[in-house]
Amino acid sequence: MAAKAFLITRPAGKADQLLASLDEMGLDYVYQPLIATQMVALKAKEQQWLLEADQLIFVSVSAVTSLQQQLEASQLKAPLLAVGETTASALKQWTGREVRFPLDQRSEGVLAMSCMQQVENQHIVIVRGQNGRELMKQSLQKRGAKVRYVQSYRRVPIALDGASLLAHWKDSVSCILVTSDEIMQQLFTLVPVSAHDWLRQRHWIVVSPRMHDSALAMGIPVANIILADNANDSALMAAICHYKRDYL
Repeated sequence: MAAKAFLITRPAGKADQLLASLDEMGLDYVYQPLIATQMVALKAKEQQWLLEADQLIFVSVSAVTSLQQQLEASQLKAPLLAVGETTASALKQWTGREVRFPLDQRSEGVLAMSCMQQVENQHIVIVRGQNGRELMKQSLQKRGAKVRYVQSYRRVPIALDGASLLAHWKDSVSCILVTSDEIMQQLFTLVPVSAHDWLRQRHWIVVSPRMHDSALAMGIPVANIILADNANDSALMAAICHYKRDYL
């Protein structure tokens, strides 16, 4: 029997709804998180930045949940923005307040929002993990804003036996779903170099044009890359259904 399972690599706690949807559709999948998140303790100066900000931007659900463990929602007075709908939902659930997010659920979408146009002398705080894109900060600084990062969590690779996992995946996995460059890189780091061609021969579902370019740079053929509209569950399921319709 041909391999037809999806390899789902979303971190623990972020894949529940997606896996439930796959179960409802009767689709085969293997679930293996590759990266975990760890809360980073707020420094006193970072807490002060959050309390005094003119606008707060959250880049991920982990940014929200890690901050939630350290602050009361009532302490955040500034308008709230999120890069994506899922993050906005988590932030609204925590704070009970309105949270704005763009239709284009990327940094580019946030920068195009009306509230991001006239920001001269505003103090804007971006809550995120370590590293990540610099586009939002650089663009807002060019518009005259004073931008600071608060790192509320860090991402760490999970210790796994790549050779053992590969032996399990080889007979079942036909399509790999990844939601960050970091996860994609970790897959290639995890499995033996001798299996990199096998990875490249899978179909891949990625969540941004930037990830599409990264997949090409890793040697994955363009015909094997499916670009989801974004990283929320509905967009991922639409991409999975596209793959199911065209390839299974």
